[in-house]
Amino acid sequence: MESKSMTISTKIQQSNYSALSNLPRHIINQIKNEGELYITAPNKCAKIWIEMRKNDFVTDAQLNFTIAQRIFEACRSEIVQLLKLQNEKDFFELFDQDNDGILNEDEQILVFSVIKEKMHQVATALLKIQEYILFKQLMKELRTLEANIAAYQNQLRQRISIKERQVYKEIGQEKLDDFYDKYYQEFQQLTKYKVDRRAQLKISQEKELGILEDRLSKDTELMKVKPKKKLKDLQTQEKLVSLEERVEEALDFRKELKDLEKHEQDRVYKVQKYRIEKQHSDLLFKQQKEREQLEGKLQETEYKLIIQMKKDYDVLLKQINLHNNEITRIQSQASNQAMKKGLYEGEAKRQKVQSQLQNGIIAQTKAISQPESKINDLDQFHESETIRKLESRKSLQFAGSPGKPVISEESEKSPMGSAFNGKTKNFYQIRKIIKDSKNITQFYIKKNYGADLPVNFVRSAHNIQGDQHEKIERFLSVKRKSQHELLPPITQLYDDDLQEKQIKAITKTDQEIKREKALKRAFINEKLFRND
Repeated sequence: MESKSMTISTKIQQSNYSALSNLPRHIINQIKNEGELYITAPNKCAKIWIEMRKNDFVTDAQLNFTIAQRIFEACRSEIVQLLKLQNEKDFFELFDQDNDGILNEDEQILVFSVIKEKMHQVATALLKIQEYILFKQLMKELRTLEANIAAYQNQLRQRISIKERQVYKEIGQEKLDDFYDKYYQEFQQLTKYKVDRRAQLKISQEKELGILEDRLSKDTELMKVKPKKKLKDLQTQEKLVSLEERVEEALDFRKELKDLEKHEQDRVYKVQKYRIEKQHSDLLFKQQKEREQLEGKLQETEYKLIIQMKKDYDVLLKQINLHNNEITRIQSQASNQAMKKGLYEGEAKRQKVQSQLQNGIIAQTKAISQPESKINDLDQFHESETIRKLESRKSLQFAGSPGKPVISEESEKSPMGSAFNGKTKNFYQIRKIIKDSKNITQFYIKKNYGADLPVNFVRSAHNIQGDQHEKIERFLSVKRKSQHELLPPITQLYDDDLQEKQIKAITKTDQEIKREKALKRAFINEKLFRND
């Protein structure tokens, strides 16, 4: 019994030895130096962020390689100290995840997320070497950097939100311009239709009037008005009296006949004139009525077009502002979720890991305090404890001084450790952090809706329960280029003789386009808001 109790006490004493006794002094000093270096990381990251924002006013928050070079040169000391990258090519290649030649919003935030992850690794190493004061200071700065990163991504997200709302307004403006163009063409066609109908009616009426003139000028029309029958009887009686040589009676008949002929001639002339004028007036009245009916029909057609235009205008105004509130809601929701994620996700993960470590320590303590019958379990515990110490010693060898970084044994044995293509080992270490680490917060500030996805693509949590930003992308996907930005049809480049036209004859300047749009707007607005 004594031998067993002595064995247990001896093993317990061995288990209480510090892990620091197995670490070389230069590694401990390197970890301390890294901790003191990363304490100033938030201020250095702020400088890098300010430099990024100084250089993105032209590229709209998209940093190409030239701008990345400029940023690297301006913040060379900060990037070399925090990321251990010696040239701008490695910096750009490392963070250009989609290899599109620019650093988008997510890739810019990834720079600071990687620095935060390296700070967390250094803090973990400080905790293992029992540098608690430096560990506490570094964790305070790490939380500050987390809050800064959340503010950075929110700033980029707000810029995108403002741009998307502006694009949505531009889409509405383009739809409104299309509306003005459409109805301006409709009214132009209506005007042409009015002119054609009036011209057709005028030609037909002139033709009809000419036919009437021709008909009235013929003798047959004059013969339709005949003298009275009494005149014929008097003429007959006058002839009979003259044959019987009754001179006095014949003279009386002649005198009466002359008066009656004159009166009848005047009467016939007046009747003929009246008939001609009556037919003229009837025709002119009929034509006037036709013109009034035509004008009424044309006016009715115009009123119908105006009524339809007002309906379409009201519908268009509702469509233009239909999704504005929804876009604002989605953007606000995404911004709030991202801020909560940036401020609390890292701390929640660290608390989870801390609780797991605490549970492990409690379990180990319970295993040590078991009765003598569990000595075999205690032996297994000491073996695992030895292995844990060796692994912790290896894991502590990741950090190095600013001048000469120390790489872990795993990196030295890897094929990338030989630093082919002129790249340093730290380059591949950061790439491994980006690829394997689950602690880097991905904000997904900007996604491309409808992009081609690989066959084995698996929808992640942000796509399933995300900010519904694909709705905004669908709303904005209807945007098209303006007319003056499109190439002209090839048929407009040549005339009827297949001779090339001058480009100036088929293109318009921006001022001409604006002037034309203003005229169309004024014309349509006059029709829309006219009080008849």
